[in-house]
Amino acid sequence: MWFMQARCDDIVSYQENFPKLRKAGLVQILAGVESHSPEILASFNKKITPSVSKDAMKILKMNDIFAQATLIIGARSDSHETLRGLRAYIRDLDPDLAIYMILTPFPGTKLYNEASANGWIENTNWAQYDMINAIMPTEHLSLEEVQEELYLCYRNFYGSWNRRISGVFSRNKIKRRTYRYMARQGVMGILRGMF
Repeated sequence: MWFMQARCDDIVSYQENFPKLRKAGLVQILAGVESHSPEILASFNKKITPSVSKDAMKILKMNDIFAQATLIIGARSDSHETLRGLRAYIRDLDPDLAIYMILTPFPGTKLYNEASANGWIENTNWAQYDMINAIMPTEHLSLEEVQEELYLCYRNFYGSWNRRISGVFSRNKIKRRTYRYMARQGVMGILRGMF
């Protein structure tokens, strides 16, 4: 069994190889979907489209490969409306696992230089430069709103009972194990809270 990271456009371009890769033990792929917005994807220099990401997820599922999608919130143009759109897109995309991250201006990057020059950075606590703590607002959202949107994204994806139940009973072994683990952790958390 093995795992790899791959670009969505490469998954689509080399889709004929995935039955062989699965047979060779590939069980899981982490793919950078990042956004549902062509404009945001272009600003990230991703050179993919939302439809390519959707095709990539379908290819992985057709080959019984556990599909993880990474997504980024907190782009300059993000608003409550654009992030509602992202949540709807991810429900439709239906990866096996969604990992949301907040756009973080790491020192030494073009984003950091631009954010620093424009005064966008509001959180300078280096311990929080972990892609789960908001560092800068967007044009439409405060730091607090960006942080709340991250929680909404996770709640929206993992809060679905249909997703939970289908995950627990999935035919894909990795998905089934992952969702059963998350279910056990949730039950244990409830039990610990009772005592």
